[in-house]
Amino acid sequence: MSDQDFMPIQNFDYLEFYVGNSKQAAYYFDHAWGFTPIAYAGLETGVRDRSSYVLEQGNVRFVVTSALAPEGEIPEHVKLHGDGVKTIALRVEDAERAYREASRPRQNERVGGFLRTCAWLYSAGSLR
Repeated sequence: MSDQDFMPIQNFDYLEFYVGNSKQAAYYFDHAWGFTPIAYAGLETGVRDRSSYVLEQGNVRFVVTSALAPEGEIPEHVKLHGDGVKTIALRVEDAERAYREASRPRQNERVGGFLRTCAWLYSAGSLR
């Protein structure tokens, strides 16, 4: 195995939270933690299934998203897990290569007396 890092992470791009009420969550992050709302998507912008607010503080970005209907991926996730992180977006130089390498099946390997296990990449479903 090569010692070269195939996916040097430059930074976090954003964290997306699935929440029961995105407007209330955005208000909370704005007023309690000093985040600044910078974008919105919802019925007013032509998005019919969800409402999302993007908030920023320095180089940290949060997206808070809630469903506009009782059925679907977002409400099912919130029912099962409560409010929480759904997506972790990482900034890398070559996203296609990083995805290809991260999604390639790997075996557990012994490295210098430690057990290195693979990290599985999930693009949909529950965050693992």
